[in-house]
Amino acid sequence: MLNQLTLRQLKNALEETKHESYSLFAEARSPERWKRARENARYQSYWLKQEEQARQVMENPPSPPLFSEFTLFGDSGDRGIYQTKLNQYDAGLYAFSMLAITENRPEWKTGLENAIWGKCNEYTWVLPAHIGLYHNDYPNGIWDQPVPPRETVDLNAAMTAFSLAEIVHLQGDRLHPWVVHRVKEEIDRRIFQVYFHSPLPQNWELKTNNWPAVCSSSIGAAAIYLIDDSEKLAGMIWRVLGVLRNYLSGFDEQGATPEGPAYWHYGFSHFVYFAELLKERTQGRISLLEDAKVGSISQFPQLCMLSGGKVVNFSDSADEVRMSTGLLHRLQSYVPALQLPSDAYWLDPSACSWLDASRLMLWSPDRLVSEENQQGIREQIFTGNQWVISKVSYAEGRTYAFAAKGGYNEEPHNHNDLGHFIIHVDGENVLADTGIGVYTKQYFQPKYRYELINAGSHGHSVPIVDGCRQGFGKSYRSEILFSEISENEVEVLLDLTKAYDCASLKRFTRKFVWSRSKNEIPQLVISDKAAFSQVPASFQEVFISSRLPQEAGSGRLQIGPVMLNYDPEAWNVDVETITVVNHYHVSHQFYRVLLNCKNLKPEIASEFRFEIV
Repeated sequence: MLNQLTLRQLKNALEETKHESYSLFAEARSPERWKRARENARYQSYWLKQEEQARQVMENPPSPPLFSEFTLFGDSGDRGIYQTKLNQYDAGLYAFSMLAITENRPEWKTGLENAIWGKCNEYTWVLPAHIGLYHNDYPNGIWDQPVPPRETVDLNAAMTAFSLAEIVHLQGDRLHPWVVHRVKEEIDRRIFQVYFHSPLPQNWELKTNNWPAVCSSSIGAAAIYLIDDSEKLAGMIWRVLGVLRNYLSGFDEQGATPEGPAYWHYGFSHFVYFAELLKERTQGRISLLEDAKVGSISQFPQLCMLSGGKVVNFSDSADEVRMSTGLLHRLQSYVPALQLPSDAYWLDPSACSWLDASRLMLWSPDRLVSEENQQGIREQIFTGNQWVISKVSYAEGRTYAFAAKGGYNEEPHNHNDLGHFIIHVDGENVLADTGIGVYTKQYFQPKYRYELINAGSHGHSVPIVDGCRQGFGKSYRSEILFSEISENEVEVLLDLTKAYDCASLKRFTRKFVWSRSKNEIPQLVISDKAAFSQVPASFQEVFISSRLPQEAGSGRLQIGPVMLNYDPEAWNVDVETITVVNHYHVSHQFYRVLLNCKNLKPEIASEFRFEIV
């Protein structure tokens, strides 16, 4: 529907329904729904934490971040200290908003008013890492200027506007009118005037990653709540819809995003929140979720969830991701084939803000029926974004999975990882991806980023070809030469020649054959073929594992439950231990299995078999 919708249709739908009775976020208007959420055993610890958080704020009101913490990003590249302090400061807002809507107690009302007022007093809602985001040389040339750059709209600012607009819409009659007025005034000044009063595009409007979804959806949702003039609202929503069309174009026709399941959840959830508000505002005339491609996108994370909380974590993603059962249950009403995941994947509302926690609790079914112990094979070759995922589940509870990727090396949250793969066994990514690195200013600068083990090709299960790693940029890409899902196996052949800036390399291909015959434990065979214009100085295969590899005989390397078989006459093997610090400052050990070619020649063919034992 999104691509076919015209401005006239949007304008007519808004004008024809403006005097009709409609309710925005209708579930949150129901005291009975909130009562069930307060009494639900699954959420008891959450409500206790909110009450404790509220009491702490009342007894020891938190201070907003200091100026020196604000400028730390510009001085050193650190973004964690300010954002941690800001999250602690904002915690009161979300605690009081939840408690005030479920209990009519004066201390919750006062706490909410104070928290909202404090939010409105902040110098900017934009995070330091995003200051001057529209600037051509961002983030350079920003922090050494004599005056701060003009206001912009980032993820945090947009979500803040959405949250405050929704909170005052739902609770405005309980709040002091000055607080409600202040919220409307600040959203107009910080968001609407910045975004709608200038034709200059925001940096994120040009992208196809999670940013346009979160920012534009949040802005559009705030407008639906605050703008009564239907004609004006139509113009505002029309700009938002243009951005969302661009966002959806970043998914291939089968629904995959190169950002993976974590950023799928972040971006797509806000798109769904906005789409449902627009549907309510137009009395069902405009329903963006009733679209075939949206249906495919909705099912993408279902394939990425493997077992035991682990996911396919290519790109900047942790290897464990939690999903909102509220979001997935709402999508189920549009895509009946979608199933709720096992409890290992359920999102804890304590990790959520107002927007996510409210919908998690109010949209989730009262009785959760998960897909735990589902048997069979789920698999897909996403030809657009060049991902392949195959998951095999057996009656006795065992799960085996294989995933691999191609694409290009300038994807959103890119890693130089063309030809990289994962083998998953019973809740563990054994052949693994090291995942997301620590977000700093430097982490998003290519010269620094791709020297890190997290993002550089040397930290992925791909070869180092004649001393060359994979390069960064859109020209460094792969091509699917052949792909097929048959009765007993999945086969994908990738041309990876253009992934490397290697003068001597003429051609390099990698073939994956994942055999998963019925009633047999799967195995993976990788066949690499490299052709050079001269004898290369070196050729090194690299495999990344989460388990310490151990020799198990000639040509056999035991990696936990996976046995790597190779030709001992052709390869010298070494194992290197690496410590990886992730985005959450947690250290994990991984292992680089290094196989150095003994018999260097212009044409090198190799085969590696990974048996699950």
